[in-house]
Amino acid sequence: MTMNTYRCTGICSKCGRCRNESSLTTANAAKTKMIYFPRDFVPDTGEKGYGVAFDIGTTTVVGVLWDLCQARQIATLAGTNPQNAYGSDVISRIAFAKAAVGNLRLLRDEIVKTLNGMIKRLCAGCGLPVNQVMRVVMCGNTTMSHIVSGHNPETLARAPYLPEYEGILNFTPKQMELDINEQAKITVIPNIAGHVGGDITAGILAVRLYDAGESTIFIDIGTNGEIACSNGKKMFACSTAAGPAFEGASIEQGMRAAVGAIEKVTLEDGDIQCQVVGNTDAVGICGSGLIDAVAQMVRLGIVNRSGRICKAEDYQTRTGRTKIAARIREGKDGRYFVLSEVPDGCVRVTQKDLREVQLAKGAISAGIKIMAEKMGTKIEKIMIAGAFGNHINVRSAITIGLLPELDEGRIISVGNTAGAGAVMAMASKNEMERLCAVPDFFEHVELAAREDFQKIYMREMAFRLES
Repeated sequence: MTMNTYRCTGICSKCGRCRNESSLTTANAAKTKMIYFPRDFVPDTGEKGYGVAFDIGTTTVVGVLWDLCQARQIATLAGTNPQNAYGSDVISRIAFAKAAVGNLRLLRDEIVKTLNGMIKRLCAGCGLPVNQVMRVVMCGNTTMSHIVSGHNPETLARAPYLPEYEGILNFTPKQMELDINEQAKITVIPNIAGHVGGDITAGILAVRLYDAGESTIFIDIGTNGEIACSNGKKMFACSTAAGPAFEGASIEQGMRAAVGAIEKVTLEDGDIQCQVVGNTDAVGICGSGLIDAVAQMVRLGIVNRSGRICKAEDYQTRTGRTKIAARIREGKDGRYFVLSEVPDGCVRVTQKDLREVQLAKGAISAGIKIMAEKMGTKIEKIMIAGAFGNHINVRSAITIGLLPELDEGRIISVGNTAGAGAVMAMASKNEMERLCAVPDFFEHVELAAREDFQKIYMREMAFRLES
């Protein structure tokens, strides 16, 4: 049997797998619909023209068109960050930026071209000329903010990981090279620290984390996992290198949540059942499906505490689960677990995939543990930002140790908080003032500088097996 061993590189501009129009729409649509505002948000009214707020992610860029006069959202749009062609994570992009003269400019040109294109598409869809855009506010992780503003991100890749600039940045359209009204004002939201970016600053504003009445963890589970916590008195923020496993880029058959991606894995009638985006044959697995799959492997005893896949014959003898045992197979690169048989092979979770998941979940879990310790109180609520948080099965995330044991009702998805916060800052002078104060309230914790971080990280990589 020929095995389907597609490996996602994260370079979407060079791949047809998730890139066709219908699947791209499927993958990005959710990211444009999950923008929620707090109940006490009161936007300004009466200003002329329109504004566009951007959430510039490592993988995806989201834009929101806002009517400044009537104070209402007009349209949203999401697309792929073209910088993926030069690296799937921030460290590889920083390495590319410093590899040759002109590379930083190339990265900046790529994202500015995308922003201009999205502004044109947003305006065209509403019958508006681009010269009516009077405000642009953008946020992103610290690396993305550096690149779009033309700052060298090189210092972010070496200790003590200090950013080249601090505070809010303002530009004219000419300086930023955006094709909008020449009198428009462009703002880049301030970062909190070297790897805690303006996306978290905006998110903190959107969920009012600084006003938390109970010990709350706010987390953006992405390639660069960013975590903030508050109990209304103590406030901390950190980042942890989770890697791209939950976005599919380091998983053998990983992909985005596009048509053909396994997005849900359950156990029914003693066997594995998969839900596939688009109700078609599976071609790969996205983040939510991967977490479900690994959770089932943990529950069924297919892996041990260290994450090693057991032998099929040993599993059969120990459990008597014939259908499940038949899914454990040997390959030239080690054992793997079959999720779905397809005409050209199968979609599977390999031993290496499990290691990637352990690295990612260990980093996130260690960060959460340390944040809770800094607050000195038990975690009472967890807020998960982004499309990822809206699609994962919370129980599965707890099972694999990505999230701590907590009543599922206390773990909530809060949508695209970076986009929401950027809109709020753009639409209200009061909100902009609040946003600019956020970095001063949150103390940055450099995890790598802690003597106990590696010990906690290694411990959190292990699976907690169910009895």
